[in-house]
Amino acid sequence: MKDITRTLLKIDCSKFATKKQGFTYLSWTDAWKKILENYPEATYEVVKQESGLPYVYDEATGYMVFTKVTIEGLTHEMWLPVIRQNMRIKRS
Repeated sequence: MKDITRTLLKIDCSKFATKKQGFTYLSWTDAWKKILENYPEATYEVVKQESGLPYVYDEATGYMVFTKVTIEGLTHEMWLPVIRQNMRIKRS
C-alpha cells in the first residue's frame, strides 16, 4: 500500500484542477486517467443501492454515491457527495 500511495502522491495534478462552487477538485475523468497510467489493471465500482439506483438520498445530507477503487488487490471504499446546483432526480 505504501508504494501505491507514494506513486499516486507524486503525480502533479495541479494543471487538471478546477474550481466549482468554492471547491478545488480533480475531475473523476482526470483522476482515473492518472491512475490507469500508473496501474492499468486498476478497477472501480459504483455501488448500487437495494433500490438498484447508483445513489442514495437523505434529506439532511442530500445525494451520495458510494464507490470502490481497487489497485493491486487493495480496495478503498468512498462516499462522494453529489455537488450540483438545481439537480432534479425523480425519487421513487
